[in-house]
Amino acid sequence: MLINAPIPDSDVHNPDPDRPNVSVNELLGMVRLDQSKGEYLITEKIVLAMDNINDQTLLLNIETETQIRYYKRAVCYEAAALICEDNLDFDTTTTGQIRGENQQVKTQALRRTVNYSIGKLIAKGRPNRNRVTLL
Repeated sequence: MLINAPIPDSDVHNPDPDRPNVSVNELLGMVRLDQSKGEYLITEKIVLAMDNINDQTLLLNIETETQIRYYKRAVCYEAAALICEDNLDFDTTTTGQIRGENQQVKTQALRRTVNYSIGKLIAKGRPNRNRVTLL
């Protein structure tokens, strides 16, 4: 497969029928990924990400447009983090170690967006969350 060869847009069906589906193009539009992984791997990572997000938002009804947007963002960034984790380069050279550390930083940044999106999903309909600093 050629790097960045076009991937057909397919709608990945959510294992939970009450949750929105996510397409491959939505993932590629939201998160910077190279398409060389192919449609099958990307689709599998989206399904795994849906499972992870569905487990974290188990009793939550996702109905409004804003909730759907946050849900899809959480799924896309979780899928990107999963793909990024699979691509860690650990070899014996200094270059491989630096590349692996950069990928870990990228994975952590992706997961922060996932956690923020889930927090916004869960906080809907509840009072604003307060942040306090303990002395």
